[in-house]
Amino acid sequence: MMMHRMPLAAAGCVLLMMAVSPLIVSAQSLPTCTQLGTDSRYGLAGNPIVITSTATLVTTANPPYCLVDFVISERGGPAFGYAPGEIQRVGLRVGLPANTADGGTGGGPHGEGAWNGKIRNLGGGGLVGSLSPVTSSTNARYVGSFTDSGHTGTDPAFGVIQELNQLNLGKIEDFFSESLRLQYQWALRLANTYYGKPAIRNYWDGCSTGGRQGLVLAWKYGNDFDGFLIGAPHTNHSRTSSGASWRSWVNLEIAGGTVTQDKVTSTVDRFIAACDAQDGVVDGLLSDPRTCKASATINICGQPGAATDGTCLNASEAKVIDMAMEGAHNDLGQKVWVGYGRGSMAAMGVPPPGASGTGGNGIFGWANKDMTYDFRLHPLSDWDDVHQLGTRTVGPYVDMGSPNLDLTKNRGGKILMWHGLADQLIPFEQNIYYYNKVVDNYNGLDYVTPWFRFFLAPGVTHCGGGVGPQPQNLFNTMVNWVENGIAPDSILASGGGRTRPLCPFPQTAIYDGVGDPNLASSFKCGGNLETKANKCDGLLVLNRHETGTQYEALGGVDALSCGLVAPPVTTALVSPEAIDGSHSDPKITLSATDRDLDFDHSEYLLDGQDGWAMYEGPFRVSTEGVHVLQYRSVDKAGNVEETRTLNFEVAAPKQQ
Repeated sequence: MMMHRMPLAAAGCVLLMMAVSPLIVSAQSLPTCTQLGTDSRYGLAGNPIVITSTATLVTTANPPYCLVDFVISERGGPAFGYAPGEIQRVGLRVGLPANTADGGTGGGPHGEGAWNGKIRNLGGGGLVGSLSPVTSSTNARYVGSFTDSGHTGTDPAFGVIQELNQLNLGKIEDFFSESLRLQYQWALRLANTYYGKPAIRNYWDGCSTGGRQGLVLAWKYGNDFDGFLIGAPHTNHSRTSSGASWRSWVNLEIAGGTVTQDKVTSTVDRFIAACDAQDGVVDGLLSDPRTCKASATINICGQPGAATDGTCLNASEAKVIDMAMEGAHNDLGQKVWVGYGRGSMAAMGVPPPGASGTGGNGIFGWANKDMTYDFRLHPLSDWDDVHQLGTRTVGPYVDMGSPNLDLTKNRGGKILMWHGLADQLIPFEQNIYYYNKVVDNYNGLDYVTPWFRFFLAPGVTHCGGGVGPQPQNLFNTMVNWVENGIAPDSILASGGGRTRPLCPFPQTAIYDGVGDPNLASSFKCGGNLETKANKCDGLLVLNRHETGTQYEALGGVDALSCGLVAPPVTTALVSPEAIDGSHSDPKITLSATDRDLDFDHSEYLLDGQDGWAMYEGPFRVSTEGVHVLQYRSVDKAGNVEETRTLNFEVAAPKQQ
């Protein structure tokens, strides 16, 4: 299987080739797990880029597997973005079902020993920072792999060289992609060495950060993979981390931080009750939280139906929750990032004294290259500035913004992505936004669904859980799509005494109106969640320009067609007034008004001249005859007024 490698310095290239060049091993001379870790012929012991390694045969598992833990360092120092004297340290774990040399059996005709011939690479969560079990892979006879993503612990301080006030771009790149490259390439190499044959399939399985990791691999190394299961991906790391922290910032400034998690939960319960019937079934679930517009004022103390257990709201707290539900906005009132929806119990508490004030995942500290930054000491009006600073300085390194998945698509790979509609950590709308970018990039849904499908799960929280029926058999559904060509037209969800089909976006499960609403057979996939209203509500100010007013067009709509902005309105005045239908040596004056207060310029065409002329002030038209003036104005966001036309006649100059 061909590897796609990042360019490295010359010395690094030599070491990398030593590390991943496959060793040809005959079936008669397969290494044991112990030999894999101790014999220099097999690529770990004595390898200059392997700092430490252990290999242990775990015999208590079913099937037994060889657990290999090791740390890789291919580079280091400021030339690669690290602190002076610092080297790369990427922790890797590979689990290999026992080969025949270790007594493994039952792997099937495409495998060897207990191995089925396939690899199931696993993704991490949050900032990762440690190695997790790989038994979800090895128990199913896959080789499993995992990475700590290049640092130890969950403290986001790894991203900043504090004494230099610089980003640690070496560590950040390891976190975003380099550790992932090492993870899957070493899994392939060790499988080839331990079993004496290459893997026949290479898969990814991850949720949250692990979902984002999978999309990065699909983008950068998709030609080395057969399929991806992508759950609730943290696609836009900087934007979502900052957008989530905006909720806390709003709570602090407007309500003094008094909106507790209990008050959020109490209010969201009332949102769900108010909007439950919108999808035709009263079941405690919102099939599309975007259509629920209930206000938190329904839970103001003393209102009918408001909480009486101490979790009702005052007016300021209701304002905080309403603002949070609409997503982050800048100082000009323009929408910068998505909300979580009125079915999510997403937190908005303010960190207590002594806790970090650097925002979610340390994003404000990274943006300012200073881990002592504390948003609690700044007014809310600073948020859009620090958010924009983050998307410009950090976003290029940590946001999976590219909709270009050609390496996966052209190889014939498949992507199955899903997200719970009650996710309290990562807003589902983030991935509607990303999926729509992919659809736009490939010129329509029909060109995407043959290889990339997205499913939404009502009532399901982050990566599973919640009151909604849970998606079933997701990984095997993806594998079946890859290996047997059976594309998932729906996915069964079950739990809480009910079943429900999950449908490929933008379809939704439609109740037939007569069957048992607790049975999937009473629903069919259909309809289109992407109404114009939903599309318009999802438009966002341009990434890396969040303090401004220019929106990104998406899904066939833009700010102008959605009425979010209005172009300037221009009037033309010809003076002096006409006498008997003609003007004498008239002066033309254009004037414009702009509702959005971002007028840029007016321009005009006179009698079909070549190119629009910039209007710089009143001008005269002295040539006798009928003239045609076309004119319009443009605002700073690039919105162009519809061209207006004025016909007027100029009289011949009077004879002296």
